[in-house]
Amino acid sequence: QGLNDPERYGWMRFELNQVLMLVGIEIRDDGQFYSVSKAQSLGEVQRRTKALREKLTGYGVHSAVLRCCRDELLAQDYFHAVQEAAKSLCDRVRTMSGLTTDGVRLFNTAFAVGDPYVAYNSLRTSSEQNQQNGLKEMLCGVIHMVRNVTAHELRIHWDVNEKDAVDILTQISYLHKLLDVCVTVPRTTLRK
Repeated sequence: QGLNDPERYGWMRFELNQVLMLVGIEIRDDGQFYSVSKAQSLGEVQRRTKALREKLTGYGVHSAVLRCCRDELLAQDYFHAVQEAAKSLCDRVRTMSGLTTDGVRLFNTAFAVGDPYVAYNSLRTSSEQNQQNGLKEMLCGVIHMVRNVTAHELRIHWDVNEKDAVDILTQISYLHKLLDVCVTVPRTTLRK
């Protein structure tokens, strides 16, 4: 039953991983087992599973961020946590726009002021157009700085500590909150 409900499956896996942490393994979203640092006590399991999540929740981090990197946060895998969160922005904009491209190309097309698929505002004034461009550039910045680096660099060259992860995840959260107020622009049958 849980496999048909992604939220329930995620919760069940999260609960099971708390027990498995005591032997140094976890089950990730792909159903495979992975090694993690072994927890020495139930108290450590509780601290590891709650500390960063509570910190992020205290900052009001968007639920999309917590949902997409739950396993990585549990394993204190900040490198992959920020990568998954960055990828969630592309996934969200693809869903909103119906586009199939990725990364900077996706954002440039989706948020093009002259012919947007997604709009942050009415785009009537130069200030509103600047806001649209600013949102697009912030999204592109996360792709350049986080997603592309974590996808192409070895962790030993760009490791992410907890403090950096909090900063990056809160920025990605802010972008999800901006996307919450965006609207999908209806497409005409004939393109310009």
